[in-house]
Amino acid sequence: MNQYADGFFLCVPCAGGHYSYYSEFCDADTAHRIYLFKGGSDLCTHAFLAPIVREAEKRHLKIEKIYSPHAPTRLEALALPEQKIYFLDGNYPRVREAKYPVAVETLVNTDLFFDRDSLRRNASALRLIGKAAAVQQRRVMNYLSAARAVWTDSDLLLTPALDRDKIRRYAARFAAREFPAPRGEKSRAANRFLSAITPRGVFVNEKTIVNTGRVLAIDDSTGTAASALLFAMKREAEQRGLSCTLCRCQLHPADKAEHLLIPQANLAFYTANRYHPAPKSAERTIHMTRFLDRDKTADCRFRLGFNKKAVRELLNEAIKAQSAAGELKDMMNAYYEHALREDDLAEAAEQLCREVMKDC
Repeated sequence: MNQYADGFFLCVPCAGGHYSYYSEFCDADTAHRIYLFKGGSDLCTHAFLAPIVREAEKRHLKIEKIYSPHAPTRLEALALPEQKIYFLDGNYPRVREAKYPVAVETLVNTDLFFDRDSLRRNASALRLIGKAAAVQQRRVMNYLSAARAVWTDSDLLLTPALDRDKIRRYAARFAAREFPAPRGEKSRAANRFLSAITPRGVFVNEKTIVNTGRVLAIDDSTGTAASALLFAMKREAEQRGLSCTLCRCQLHPADKAEHLLIPQANLAFYTANRYHPAPKSAERTIHMTRFLDRDKTADCRFRLGFNKKAVRELLNEAIKAQSAAGELKDMMNAYYEHALREDDLAEAAEQLCREVMKDC
């Protein structure tokens, strides 16, 4: 497990392609400004966002940072939620188009910062590298698809043993004791990824959890019972008007959760397992075996053990393929870095930062 600066992922590789929450990251109907970075390379997006982050932190503005799973220290999106100003990389696979061009969305053409002649001379090499990287990305998705199938088998084995009524009662008691009293406010729920499979292994943004406040670890090696508990806690929070962020599972993004952040309660629930161990700051641990029928789980113990080993090997292969794709991406970026007009880019980034800060 690796860690980096606080933030989330919004678009990650998964079985069959990429799964994205970019569509809900910002709404053109309510946003003050949206900046879309198109063309060129994702190197430019990070270069534009880095000075805005520095200036926003100096001013103690609330920010949300979004990182790339292909280069998890590189920013690909940013939000200033209180000012309703958003910045997004609109290139594949995070495709986003303007709904109200110029009036709300500003298109930033990053092609302008590259020497076109230099890149065109190397077009053949870039095509070869791009095709090789695409092959590795397909391998990543195939391994994730296989891992998902095995993990689904474990979920199906454990579902009959799971006492969902007991989970709901536990969540209701916990919420009555720990959550703030309802204040008649409308809750807002956001979906994010806290962790992702990257070229450097499984990256988990532990700082985001720790910065929320109290951390409660949920001990569950398969995540089946933990996900049910997180959805129950989310319902309790929403009924009390508390906004929350549900962090999804990369293998089952549509129907499985791994973590839950409730800032208004200064509380975070963190599923601890082999891929994201419990933070040292965890206040206590909720052991999910208490919600499982031991006799029923005993009947499938050996199969569950086999599935865990199979998933581990498949994820290791996915990481190797992602690492190979990352090396090829670095090779491609070397061409773009050589053709990049850095002074022009830096000047444009500072100009954009000054423009944005006028609205802050």
